[in-house]
Amino acid sequence: MVLLKGKRIAIYGGSFDPVHNAHVEIAETVLRHGCVDHLIFLPSAHSPLKQDGPIASDADRLRMLELATSEQPRFSVDSSAIVTGGISYTIDWVRNFKASHPSDTLFWVLGADQFEQLDKWREIDRLATIISFIIIARPNFSLEKKPKVNMDFMHIKMPLLKESSSSIRKDCSNGQSIIGRVPQSVQAFISEQSLYK
Repeated sequence: MVLLKGKRIAIYGGSFDPVHNAHVEIAETVLRHGCVDHLIFLPSAHSPLKQDGPIASDADRLRMLELATSEQPRFSVDSSAIVTGGISYTIDWVRNFKASHPSDTLFWVLGADQFEQLDKWREIDRLATIISFIIIARPNFSLEKKPKVNMDFMHIKMPLLKESSSSIRKDCSNGQSIIGRVPQSVQAFISEQSLYK
């Protein structure tokens, strides 16, 4: 991944197990908003706030992300959290990235539900001095549940996207079609590899 100096970079972390159309729509919306120049998908090895780890292999999750993002030059996929392994803490990745890209401005993309849990993140006060947050908010989003963290953030309102990776996995295991719910290339890969059966 080669980025020019002084870029505004959005990071979109998650399990992406699998990546689906709502993930891609959120990322496209962030780019259309004009607040960033580039968006990095960052698949986690294992989220500290989730009890269960990913179902698909790391290699398969990376491949699905590569397929889903291949036609958008302002998207890239960073595999470093997976390569490192273990529990993925945002602060660790951000420190490493910032050390090698000191002139870039970083934004972390997250949903309103994650926003409300930010005070549970490791070293959140330190993290909030390094990056800003982009909150993907439902139309009725309210700041009433804003965490008690001093941070810079903006919110982008979107219609409620009801898709979830867990429902896609469930439908795959039940032999139901997922056409139209994931990018076509991802659907073909899931079918070819018999994932989530």
